[in-house]
Amino acid sequence: MTRRSPAAVLVLVSSLVFSLFFALSASAGSKDSTLKIKALPKTVDEFKALRDDLAKTPHGGVAVMIVAMTVYSDDAKLGTQFLTLALDSEKLSDGKDGVSGKQPSPGILRDFKDRNGAKPWVAKSAFQGTSPQTGYVLPSGGLSIKFKEQDGDVKDTTAKIFVYTSGADAPKPMQIKKNDKGLWKATEWSSFQGNCRPPEGKKSDDL
Repeated sequence: MTRRSPAAVLVLVSSLVFSLFFALSASAGSKDSTLKIKALPKTVDEFKALRDDLAKTPHGGVAVMIVAMTVYSDDAKLGTQFLTLALDSEKLSDGKDGVSGKQPSPGILRDFKDRNGAKPWVAKSAFQGTSPQTGYVLPSGGLSIKFKEQDGDVKDTTAKIFVYTSGADAPKPMQIKKNDKGLWKATEWSSFQGNCRPPEGKKSDDL
């Protein structure tokens, strides 16, 4: 992988990230937050720069995982590399399809092929402005992810963050863990992958 200078990395991050906003929700004991990204990264270098910036917080780590899952839905090869950088190290094994000799474990890759590859709308439903009616087409002009955090769910090195999606009536959880470099990486996402309304197809009656 080509190493970029700190200045180049800063440019990559600033071109992809808007900002992270927090606001207290109306529900006692919880708060909502919204993270905005200008565009999905198109290369491993862009994704790594985005991850290194966002994953300094639990919410950013979840956003990074959602981005990796979204890219995987359209491009399994590139998405596998992104997932390698987004997942906790315990979820990786040796392999040539990821990054630096590591890749998601065989079981995880099968899971993503069966659940995300077959249902690309699941990850895309995490972005505000998508809907079953539009086939979960990503909106133009930037991407937003809205989170819900329950009191006590964020600890020193582990966290559970809920994600609002357009494919389910209630926010869905993802679990995240901080590594020794201070980056938050995904450890559990199965609940996020389930219970998502399929896109509505166009109905035609030719009778």
